[in-house]
Amino acid sequence: MNQDPPNQGPPPQDDDERPIRGLADLETNVSPDLPAKVRRSIQRRTTAAQFAHFSWSFPGVILMEFITLLVHLFSVADGRKGKS
Repeated sequence: MNQDPPNQGPPPQDDDERPIRGLADLETNVSPDLPAKVRRSIQRRTTAAQFAHFSWSFPGVILMEFITLLVHLFSVADGRKGKS
């Protein structure tokens, strides 16, 4: 059998959870154009994804339109044959 005591949750932590003062010295300033670079990167990826989706679905859309056109043409032709 298992001789270990049951897990009672996370171990207790020290009350002193203040940030380490040495980490404040490591802080660096971010360049002002970083948000613009990130935004452009996201927009490039979104644009590429939209083009990929469009190029993947476009042939199917054209095929369905062509089939719908043929069905419509044949139904109109059958309607004219019945009137004669």
